[in-house]
Amino acid sequence: MHTICSDGTDSPEELAAKVVAAGLSAAALTDHDTTEGHSAYGAYLEAHGVEFVPGVEISCRYEETGQSAHVLCYFVEEGTSPLQEALVQLRADRAKRNIDLFRLLHEMGYAKLDRARIEELAEKPLEEAGRPHIAQALFEAYPDGSETEVPEGLPQGFQDTNHVFSALLGNDKPAYVPKANLTIGSAAELAAQSGAVAVIAHPIITFCSSKETGMMPLEEQRTHLDQILGDLAQRGVVGAEAYYSRHSPEQVAMMLDLCDKHGLVPTGGSDFHGENKKDLSVGIGMTEHKGSASQLRVPESSLELLKARRSPASSS
Repeated sequence: MHTICSDGTDSPEELAAKVVAAGLSAAALTDHDTTEGHSAYGAYLEAHGVEFVPGVEISCRYEETGQSAHVLCYFVEEGTSPLQEALVQLRADRAKRNIDLFRLLHEMGYAKLDRARIEELAEKPLEEAGRPHIAQALFEAYPDGSETEVPEGLPQGFQDTNHVFSALLGNDKPAYVPKANLTIGSAAELAAQSGAVAVIAHPIITFCSSKETGMMPLEEQRTHLDQILGDLAQRGVVGAEAYYSRHSPEQVAMMLDLCDKHGLVPTGGSDFHGENKKDLSVGIGMTEHKGSASQLRVPESSLELLKARRSPASSS
């Protein structure tokens, strides 16, 4: 789950209150590249008898293909550690990337993009904003059908923020600015050195779908993920998200089988982002799950299995 410390819309306290209201026994916070919200979020949960799992989500690349992927690190402690030092570097790169992206968009002709509006949406300086905040500001400044002076060949307007990414900001699009990232294996190593564990986030969406070809058939997903998850287990990843808001029951069953085969802990979560993902709710994911009337449920055993995979020196 995410707060305003990265690309969510709730403060750490507001998100924690939703966790308590949802009746969860434990909950993680996995903002992108930062543990800034941990203190307030954790204090609220612990005051209400809910176990806090400190985490972070890191943008990585898969060594075999160079493909972008997200790694969730759980049990991320405050203070100095190899993982925290890497997060400092990633945040510094994001600040530079945001400035470069803002300048590039103005140079391309999107002069109505307003820095103050981005910062208002993000509730933080441009350097600390997320690309969703920039996308929202672009959509507001250039809604579909508006009159613009943007050069021919570039998008003149946008239907929504998803369209901003698919037409302009996404990978290989005209305004894409690459960011520094870790390999999955290096993130897993940094996690282990720091008393944390690494889990691959939403592997089906990451590795089995694309905007160009859509989602692979289920059996093709199984074959493809069988190879990838086996490789990631060798690289130090200890878990994979099996229980996920956008997984069908068949996909959950497939992921459980593959996790068992490769010795990975099946984890899960709602991937809640507040108003940035309006179809998701804290603790239950999508209200009406694809292919089933059931809602997202992550067993407590997942947390216990993750704890058991921490290094002996750090699991006390």
